[in-house]
Amino acid sequence: MSLAKAKANDVRAGLEEISVRKFTGRESHPLRRVTEQHIQKSEALMSTIHDVATQFVDTVLLHGEDWAKVDSVSPRKMDILFQTVAAAGFNPKVILHGRLTVRGRDEDRELNGETYTINTFSPFKVVDQESGKDDFLATSWLDCACRSVAISGFVGQRNNRQELIDMMVREIEQSVPLQPIQLTQEGDLLGEYPPDRSGFGSPVSVHKRDTNTMSSCVGIHKYCNGWMDRKRANLTHDVLLCRSCFLRVSFPEDVKTYGDLRKVFALVQAHQI
Repeated sequence: MSLAKAKANDVRAGLEEISVRKFTGRESHPLRRVTEQHIQKSEALMSTIHDVATQFVDTVLLHGEDWAKVDSVSPRKMDILFQTVAAAGFNPKVILHGRLTVRGRDEDRELNGETYTINTFSPFKVVDQESGKDDFLATSWLDCACRSVAISGFVGQRNNRQELIDMMVREIEQSVPLQPIQLTQEGDLLGEYPPDRSGFGSPVSVHKRDTNTMSSCVGIHKYCNGWMDRKRANLTHDVLLCRSCFLRVSFPEDVKTYGDLRKVFALVQAHQI
């Protein structure tokens, strides 16, 4: 079962559980509407990821190892690269032709006078939507994806196109970060602390999922960028406390996973509407 399919099933199960316990007979309750929209998006994602992976594989295989020497591609192919990076959880503004270099640092984080190229295989770099700057992680991920497909196809897997598509589906799904959890009506969000997403196919690039159990440090307060810690507050409730702005929100102490936390705060906000 794919990750997107599992997410859709988890959401549907949560909706049914909440409906039975809290909202029986209230089909128009806002939580039901929001959750059904989440289900629709998750199911659409399953088809989207496979389509994007298929187009990406076909585009790279068209050039094979010569991909590294490509001077330019059609707007359609550039759009395929853009959609692939976006599907992998990045936030691209544009994909540009060009190499992305970074200045090297020593063990003390001081500049050592050396420079390194991020995209040594693919001649395309990613510009981030929010910052407007070159996105090193997204560029590295795209470079690894192009290299993996091109070289695998060249050494004999070209005839098994489906294997390459399945590989890209897995890599895209694994690269998608945990969906932020809304903690307050004002829009405070809990996000995961980002793992190293440059490791294409590496265990270090694995993101948190709704099924993961929360630890004492649960993630990052988005926009504020402060660490958020889980602390016991009283007999029945724990709190999430931001180390930076000191936002404090409480929830039942028996909540264990990110998915459970998401349901709790969705329920709280639905009651406040």
